[in-house]
Amino acid sequence: MKKRYFKFAFYVWTVILFTLTSIPRLQSPINDSLNVDKLAHFGVYLIFAYLFMKMFDTNQYIQKLKLLTVLAVIIPISDELHQLLIPGRSFSYFDILADFLGFLAVIIYYKLKLKRS
Repeated sequence: MKKRYFKFAFYVWTVILFTLTSIPRLQSPINDSLNVDKLAHFGVYLIFAYLFMKMFDTNQYIQKLKLLTVLAVIIPISDELHQLLIPGRSFSYFDILADFLGFLAVIIYYKLKLKRS
């Protein structure tokens, strides 16, 4: 039953992400002098990756980590390419890096968790 909640949360989070990245000229209400945008990218994809992994049983983690590693490359790039089509949005290699690092943090966490068990 717990997995069902994580699955629901994952799908809701995915819809929220796609919706936010589709808004033209989305401005952060926070001053970007501290590079809050990159921290947001990191955090958003860290949560995405974490919810993805929580949908599965422990015995599926190794297989799902492989898929998550592939997603860690494909999703940030496709997200930035998608934003090229949105007025007022632009492509950023630094956003891709921040997104990837969010995925990577979860991948490392689960690899360490598997190593300990």
